[in-house]
Amino acid sequence: MAPRSRTALAARAAILVVLALVLSGCTTKVVTAPAGPAVNTVTAPGTGKASAIPDLATMSFGVTAQSKDAKSALDQVSAKASKITDALKQAGIADKDIQTQDVSVYPQYDPNNARSITGYQASLSVSAKVRDIASLGKVITAATAAGADQISGPTFGISETSPYQDEAIQKAVADARRQATAMAKASGKQLGGVLSISSVGVTSPGPIQFSAADAASATSKSVPIQPGQLDVTANVTVVFELK
Repeated sequence: MAPRSRTALAARAAILVVLALVLSGCTTKVVTAPAGPAVNTVTAPGTGKASAIPDLATMSFGVTAQSKDAKSALDQVSAKASKITDALKQAGIADKDIQTQDVSVYPQYDPNNARSITGYQASLSVSAKVRDIASLGKVITAATAAGADQISGPTFGISETSPYQDEAIQKAVADARRQATAMAKASGKQLGGVLSISSVGVTSPGPIQFSAADAASATSKSVPIQPGQLDVTANVTVVFELK
């Protein structure tokens, strides 16, 4: 074998030895903790409630119109909506709290001929966020007098819900601890620390709806409004250790 070939083979062998040493030093070792006795646990649900007085309400005022052509019907509801918007502003609602919603135009058919279009009906609604609950009745009256023929709401709300959510969660965890303590005592054990907490969610009641009769009577007098209170509810599941 030529000297040059022997030198090349020796160099390759040296490289292979170095690689083997490097790879053996990079081997990852997995260390597992010895298995211990299973932890005794108790799982308890908890419910908490915090009551708050609403400080805002959302109303929706709708209008409809019928005409022989779609454009005319839409123009009519647009004119009505403009009057409602002006009335809301005069009642103290800020521009940022007024929003046009649910614009629609659809044909109407002859009941004796399903293919014959007799005209068009257009509708839209104006949503208003009322930040002064005391003025809510006046706002409803003003919008109805301006031409609103459909009223939905109010949906009462709280501008800042975080404090009430926190209170409800704290009460829910306390309720879970109470139940878990009773279960631990019944099993002859003591309640230990919290291992995990999961929240099912925080809820509040839905909107109150006005009927057509309420809307009709609103033109003659201010609608009486009783906001009552909102119950913010939290539900949790807590896992405790048993000793």
